[in-house]
Amino acid sequence: MIETAAVLGGGAVARAFLEALPGAGVRVLASWHRRSGLQPPPLRDVDVVLLAVADAAIAEVCGRIDVGPGQLVVHLAGALGLSPLAAARRRGARTGSFHPLRPFTRDGARGFNGFAAGISASDESAAGDLAQLAVRLGMTPLLTADKSRPLYHAAAVLAAGGQVALFAEALRTFRDATGLPEPQARAALLPLALGALEKLWHEPPDRAITGPATRGDLKTVASHRKALSGELLRLYDQLTRVAERLRTHPAGAPPARGPASRSSRPHRRRPRAARPSASSRPRAPRNPRPAPRRRGRAPRRRR
Repeated sequence: MIETAAVLGGGAVARAFLEALPGAGVRVLASWHRRSGLQPPPLRDVDVVLLAVADAAIAEVCGRIDVGPGQLVVHLAGALGLSPLAAARRRGARTGSFHPLRPFTRDGARGFNGFAAGISASDESAAGDLAQLAVRLGMTPLLTADKSRPLYHAAAVLAAGGQVALFAEALRTFRDATGLPEPQARAALLPLALGALEKLWHEPPDRAITGPATRGDLKTVASHRKALSGELLRLYDQLTRVAERLRTHPAGAPPARGPASRSSRPHRRRPRAARPSASSRPRAPRNPRPAPRRRGRAPRRRR
């Protein structure tokens, strides 16, 4: 059980852990950030070292800390596996990744309760300790394979930053149509966006989604396409295809890959092996039967 920790880093994520760990029953014995210009403090007395630094700095900071067997060294990056922690592993420490699936802002709420945490670890004991830490922080632990981290993180980015990027394009288009200043246009569209996302608390995407594509309203879709152009038209077309697929497939079904994808082909029985024709069958050597003897007298041999 993790009872003591060190938090290395000076950003919003590090501050969030510094505030939340004591409430989860974990005493923070050391903290440090690179901008201090000092070397990392002694860390041999802590159970877990949390590297709350930039992804590119994880391997460098890990190489500077003094850890040993039994300790747990953890980075908080979503897209990375455990290879940046190789220096700690060589010293006998266990390693892991603990990625909070929540947004971090400098002035926003910093608690972890109600969020999930993507976890990977070098061994079962490390995975168990990190899962227990997530539960104590009020989080849901999600065990992820090391090789799947980039795909896992890409999904998280689409769900968070991708939503904001899409809203930004909608906001720009709305302002072109109405002439409203940014604050008023954002205030008009934001309840619509939040209301659509709010449905996902209760329903899967195929039931929560709305719009003309889900109703099969091709006339309205055509009018939208006529009003749009360039990259925004291509984005609209891609999202329309996703909406149409949600209308015809259950949530979570894999997207069709091309016009003849495996998932869209009807299931056919495998035909039985056809018997080769007489002309194509290889002829096996035959042992001819001896000719039957003729009854009666045998013919004389010619001399």
